Amino acid sequence: MGISIDIRTRRLRLYAPSHAEVKSLREGAQGARDELGRKLRAVVSEEWWLGPSLLRLLPDLPDVMRREPDDTRWIWLVIDPAAACVIGDIGYHAPIHASSAVEAEIGWSVIAAARGKGYTPEAVTALFACTFAQTRVQWIIAQIEPTNTASLRVAAKLGMEPLPPREAHYLCFGVSRMPAL
Repeated sequence: MGISIDIRTRRLRLYAPSHAEVKSLREGAQGARDELGRKLRAVVSEEWWLGPSLLRLLPDLPDVMRREPDDTRWIWLVIDPAAACVIGDIGYHAPIHASSAVEAEIGWSVIAAARGKGYTPEAVTALFACTFAQTRVQWIIAQIEPTNTASLRVAAKLGMEPLPPREAHYLCFGVSRMPAL
């Protein structure tokens, strides 16, 4: 889609891993986390990897990425450069193509030690800005379990408005592209 693969915020770095990196991590290749960590200059911890990581929880991600032209990327590792550690990941549930997507569903996850510090809203805000600047996406939505109070707070901080549910057992929130003046 042509979207950036490295996004910087005031406190964070977002890095979109390639198909080869995702495949290596998912296959459990010996040293894959260490190799990626050296490239990122950050520890790719077991706490992040074994937690609710999008890279791990989207089972067909490597196959979908393989079928995409031009190594399309839509999942980002959230890196705290000060701590030199991957603290989470954010991204879309499917690829976004610059000319075709109208709506994109986003998800996020951070390790326990990084919660409550404003990292998630900071990272997601940067990804919103990048997505709206580089694609034709009109709406970014998040489907959140009603018991996930942390994600509900993040959605509120991001100014996401309540939308009609898309799936049972989830609340839906969205943010739209600002209209052109």
